Amino acid sequence: MEYEIPKLKLLLESDHFRTRTAMYIGEKKLSTLKGFFEGIYYVFDAYGIKEENVFEGMHDWTADYYGWTESTAGWKNIILKECGNNELKAVDEFFKVYDEFKKTSG
Repeated sequence: MEYEIPKLKLLLESDHFRTRTAMYIGEKKLSTLKGFFEGIYYVFDAYGIKEENVFEGMHDWTADYYGWTESTAGWKNIILKECGNNELKAVDEFFKVYDEFKKTSG
């Protein structure tokens, strides 16, 4: 399958998005950030935009990273739980986890 420029990956890895997340999504909360990603992938699908799923395998990887025995909660809920349900802290933790995930998963 041929992909276009990885738009979401560029956004995720930009310093501006990371430091000013609330400007892009309305508030700095991991739950809102996850919804933002889901919306982006919906648009990609609805308009036939070919974009690799940058989160492919992240549920299992995040569970392993934190020593969870299963990944059914999903990366968002795992990170949020590990941050004591602190949505603000969980956004910063997400970017750390995402960076580690990308280093080890290619």
